Amino acid sequence: MKTKKLVRKIKELLSADQREQIAKADSLEKILEKLDKKEAALREKLAGERDEARRKEIRRKLEVLAAQREKGEKLSKKIEPLRETA
Repeated sequence: MKTKKLVRKIKELLSADQREQIAKADSLEKILEKLDKKEAALREKLAGERDEARRKEIRRKLEVLAAQREKGEKLSKKIEPLRETA
């Protein structure tokens, strides 16, 4: 293969990767929205719960959700420049 053709193929592959990352970013945004809703629902449930064992379990779930949401937001910020260039 000639150099031009090889370069073109590489560009196509790179742009395919970029498209996949953009699609993942869109999916990630939807998941983050769902996590926010779930977190709000758990906070409401925590406010109404009187049993200390259940409150502890809800707090643990909230911690896990917050950590996962934070990771997702970091990834989203990392991918955001790719959306702008597409």
